[in-house]
Amino acid sequence: MRRRMPIKAVKQIWLDAQPQGLCAIYLVEARDDREAQEVAGLFGELEPYLQIRQLSGGRLVSYAVKTRQDQQQTLTELEQALRSNFGFVILHRSFDEVIYKIVSELCADTGSELLPIPRCDICGKTEPFPDTVVNLADQGGATIASGAYCGACTAAFAARTNKEFLLSLLHADTRDFSALEKMRFIRTRSGKRAIKFRIQSREQGGCAVSN
Repeated sequence: MRRRMPIKAVKQIWLDAQPQGLCAIYLVEARDDREAQEVAGLFGELEPYLQIRQLSGGRLVSYAVKTRQDQQQTLTELEQALRSNFGFVILHRSFDEVIYKIVSELCADTGSELLPIPRCDICGKTEPFPDTVVNLADQGGATIASGAYCGACTAAFAARTNKEFLLSLLHADTRDFSALEKMRFIRTRSGKRAIKFRIQSREQGGCAVSN
């Protein structure tokens, strides 16, 4: 039985489709805390330019990195910088369950910490950079609930309009958002890449907008 989500306080929903890109996984063995901090500092410097998520910390420091399609050379340059400063470096040019299992096993072997990362809220796939993110917020913008969805599920539940796409994702979610299907969705300006809807009950006035 799916867990029913409280949506009474939901007044806004953001639908954010992430840009496509290349994903790579970097594994670095740090001999001590100083080297671990050096690795973290290197990736931290890149955060303004790339999407970065740390997978593990401790003796095994690992990161997932996502770049635009035209930034493939950046992945190679990053590998070269790591290899010139650290003895053990692995680059895997994609993210999948196999590489994540390797990271998990190496963490267990080295006493490192495996950090939590998102999972698709439909199929459960581990996904450091979800293709689509949905945030449900109250009137003041505070997040009440959120959903993260992988590329396969995003494609599987594509729809004619943004509203239909949003509802199809939430309907397939492992949690129960069915009460939202009775609400009005009013498209509003967001000023960002994300698509924003204002939520009203059917008893309230206004027109439901489906794009």
